[in-house]
Amino acid sequence: MHIVGGLLSLLVLGLTIYLPIRIILGRKNPILKWLQKEILSWERKNIINTEQGNSILQEYNLKRIDVGKKMDTVKIITLIGSIFLGLGVIFFVASNWQEIPKHIRTGILLGTTFITLYLGYFFSCENSRYPVLGKSLLFLSSLFWGGSIALICQIYHIPSSDNWLVVLLWAFPILPIVYFFDNKYTLVLTSALFVVWNFLYSSSNDVANYYYPVIVFILMLPMAKKFKVGQQMNIIGLLLAGFYCPFFKYEWLPLFISIGLLSCYLIKKEEKEYLYAASLSFVAWHITYFSIREISPNFYFLLPLATLFYLTYKEKSKLNLAINIMSLILWFHYTLYTYSKIFDNRYSFITTVIIQSAIGIILYIIGISHRNKEMGSPYKIFGYTTAFGCTYLLSFKKMLLNNTVYSKLFFWMSLLLMFIAVVLLIGKFLKNYFNTKSAKWELLALLSVIISNLFILMNPYLILFDTVVANAVLVVFAVVNIFYGVEEENPAIFNSGIAIFVLFVITRYIDIFWELKEKSWFFIIGGLFMIIGGMYLEKQRRKVLEKMNK
Repeated sequence: MHIVGGLLSLLVLGLTIYLPIRIILGRKNPILKWLQKEILSWERKNIINTEQGNSILQEYNLKRIDVGKKMDTVKIITLIGSIFLGLGVIFFVASNWQEIPKHIRTGILLGTTFITLYLGYFFSCENSRYPVLGKSLLFLSSLFWGGSIALICQIYHIPSSDNWLVVLLWAFPILPIVYFFDNKYTLVLTSALFVVWNFLYSSSNDVANYYYPVIVFILMLPMAKKFKVGQQMNIIGLLLAGFYCPFFKYEWLPLFISIGLLSCYLIKKEEKEYLYAASLSFVAWHITYFSIREISPNFYFLLPLATLFYLTYKEKSKLNLAINIMSLILWFHYTLYTYSKIFDNRYSFITTVIIQSAIGIILYIIGISHRNKEMGSPYKIFGYTTAFGCTYLLSFKKMLLNNTVYSKLFFWMSLLLMFIAVVLLIGKFLKNYFNTKSAKWELLALLSVIISNLFILMNPYLILFDTVVANAVLVVFAVVNIFYGVEEENPAIFNSGIAIFVLFVITRYIDIFWELKEKSWFFIIGGLFMIIGGMYLEKQRRKVLEKMNK
């Protein structure tokens, strides 16, 4: 009874939301509505032919009116009466549910499902004047089928330990509705059910569910080829399955999913979603591999990663390039951590942050060295934000105080990466890249980060000096972004400089004054400072932006 009540509530809520939206969206300009009707009249009077009528409709983005599909008042009243009759039957059954014998309850559930299915077939195929009603009834029969299975299990007290089997019994029988009637609503429902089934099956049996990707690749994705949302749902389901594997150490399942997604992309190269999903799923496999073989570096990962880089440049996909850059950085850190476990079993926070900062600098230099500026922009953005983020972490005194472990491997790797960054920077300098005013601002930011990283690396226990140096570099970041944005007439970069400066001021204010015993003064002074400072910065920002736009 509670289940029926819940379904009714959802139905009423859905109609309450759907109908007003449908009415509002369905409203058309009265002139265009008049034109739709007149075109039919002109064609009947041979003023224009059908081709000319179609051209006029296409010009104004209108659809041809099918007079046979218009519902008159009698049909509307009949439809409402049918809905009331159905609701009355549901309420009657719900109120007397416990008194009805088991076999009759089962018959009512299955009968309602199959009658709704037949009506959906009738209005979709036999009487094609109401295709929307037919599709809705077919979807409703799919919901009724799931509800029937759940209630039958409740009636006959079937154990709930095998819930995955119930979901599977719901999903598979409604697949023909998707295939034969091309019902998109049921496709979405089935896709969601298979995702739920995958997790229930794995958790109940404690095994990797290889059946799920097979079902998706063989059945669901081919059926969803004309329906973008359904295709994306199934791809997301595969990714969820892949990233679920590290928690339960299912080593080969994410690799199987990755190869399948990459194969789909190679077959359908115009659909780049498969390329993005393949890149992400290989990351899931690498994480799973590391969680199982912690002291065994995953050099096998480099082969698919190199393939993905090649395909990314071939497609000129900046989004996938960003994913692959993150994948490469993740592989590097995992490999470094693996060797640290092998050699000295130590981990150092400061050197790890400096290593990541050095990687950011190297990526930025690769970006400015890139021949294709479009494909070089992900390197620049990723590198710059990485270097800034690492500097921001090092600007906190408490972060530096936690550095009580010293690792030779991390230390020497930091020096090696910093050396590579310096060599690349010198190479750009010798090629006269830093001759322009904009490039000199870039050079200032890069040099400030390199010098601060080396200072902190060589003096890890001078906590106060290290924080002062890191905070000074944050100010440099803000100044460089502001003046670089002005020089390049780029409002986004200019605004990011303002944002960095505001972040620096707020962070240091909280860091210094939060220890005050009287917290009211903290908020009063901080609020006044932010209001006055914000008004001043906004005034100056608008002046600069106005000059850029002239």
